[in-house]
Amino acid sequence: MHVIKLKKHKIYSLNIYTIWDEKRHVKNKTTGEVKRRDVRYAASLDESNHLLISKLGAVYVNFHRPLEGKVKQVTIKRQGHRWFAIFSVERHVNETVEFPVQSTGIDVGIQKFAVLSDGTTIENPKFLLKVERKLKRAQKKLSRMKKGSNNWKKQRQKVQQLHIKVANQRRDFLHKLSYRLSKTYKFVFVEDLMIRNMVKNRHLAKSIHDAGWGAFGNMLDYKCNNNGGKLVRIKPHYTSQDCSGCKARVRKSLSVRTHVCKSCGTILDRDHNAAINIEAAGLGLFDLSPTA
Repeated sequence: MHVIKLKKHKIYSLNIYTIWDEKRHVKNKTTGEVKRRDVRYAASLDESNHLLISKLGAVYVNFHRPLEGKVKQVTIKRQGHRWFAIFSVERHVNETVEFPVQSTGIDVGIQKFAVLSDGTTIENPKFLLKVERKLKRAQKKLSRMKKGSNNWKKQRQKVQQLHIKVANQRRDFLHKLSYRLSKTYKFVFVEDLMIRNMVKNRHLAKSIHDAGWGAFGNMLDYKCNNNGGKLVRIKPHYTSQDCSGCKARVRKSLSVRTHVCKSCGTILDRDHNAAINIEAAGLGLFDLSPTA
């Protein structure tokens, strides 16, 4: 009867259903090695947005947008006290995009999240900094409670929700920004930063992690590829020191935020000057010249 019910409600062809929070120990019959694997079940979706999962039954799914393409897999993910169904679909994503602008250089930072070579400034939202005081107070309250008690569990959930909110806000900001840039520019040039080494500076580590440079680069990379564009990583050596006007090297410390060249008289914001140099270095790899 259970198999008949699955076939009756089947609209999309779902191969597997994966639960992330539940693991099963599987022993290899040949080597005897024991590994932990995701628990997988057969699943199907009916017309009333109910996900029918074998051994679990029907679960209503609140879709935030309609499914496009053939569903191949669904993953159930728990985040805090909420559950999410993530659908993997098969569809054509390489669309023909008419890019308004040929290229741009991007210099990422802490005070300003990014500055483009055309002078556009993207402010750093600093999501963690905005809730840091509230988070500190909640963590302090948690540390004074008896571990394992009901109040401790409730307070732990409050701390967890604050972290989840910050992560969701940051991810939403990075997705929207990377999408807009990938639709506007055919070539996007960024610095190839060694973030793992940069966060060893204890004065800057928290701000660098809060900005999410690594995640931003990864999102921009695959979105540019999907839209027919290209993300190119440039060596970061002397991009802030060299003058974008005459290429003379103007030494300055990190605290100096304005680029002043005595050779040609160029005065620019430090990050804007770096973004222009990044774009020029990237275009040189393709034997192209700036359009503006």
